[in-house]
Amino acid sequence: MEQLTRRQQEIFNLIRNTVEKTGLPPTRVEIADAFGF
Repeated sequence: MEQLTRRQQEIFNLIRNTVEKTGLPPTRVEIADAFGF
């Protein structure tokens, strides 16, 4: 299995942390805002 890139890992961590805190994944807008997309 390939390793995630640094950016992919950062986004994965955001998704995982948000699910742990709220029980729901972040929206695409929330991800984009968090990373300045």
